[in-house]
Amino acid sequence: MSSPNDAVPRDTATPWLDTAVGYALRRAQMKMFQHLVDSLASYDLRPAQFTALVILEQEPGLMQADLARRLAIEPPQLVLLLNKLERQGLAERVRGTQDRRAYALHLTDQGRALVGELKDRAAASDRAASAPLDDAERAELLRLLRKLNGDLQ
Repeated sequence: MSSPNDAVPRDTATPWLDTAVGYALRRAQMKMFQHLVDSLASYDLRPAQFTALVILEQEPGLMQADLARRLAIEPPQLVLLLNKLERQGLAERVRGTQDRRAYALHLTDQGRALVGELKDRAAASDRAASAPLDDAERAELLRLLRKLNGDLQ
């Protein structure tokens, strides 16, 4: 009887974890994420907060529940995230007119002014953290990751 591991080549010179796509992705993600964390630290923002600002820039008036889904976080976590963005004067909740229980989300003037700077900072972080790749390798990696995520046909 064969086991699922029989399909993985056994090269004694290569540790098993180094043959696992998920493990390699996670290690690369941790490196990229930490670089971004460090880049955003002076703004007192975390990557999820930055991502929320970028989404709200692209989709002003997005409903709170929709933003939680886009960020793949639970609503209570989103409330904490939004509380911080509001305290920093970067975003605001506007009570819905149709459903008074729902909130549409918007960047404030300060948030709109800052998001461009943050995107420049994040892009520089992304380039620095992926510096071992040349432009063609970076483009290929992005293509493959989009394919894994189901973003390509």
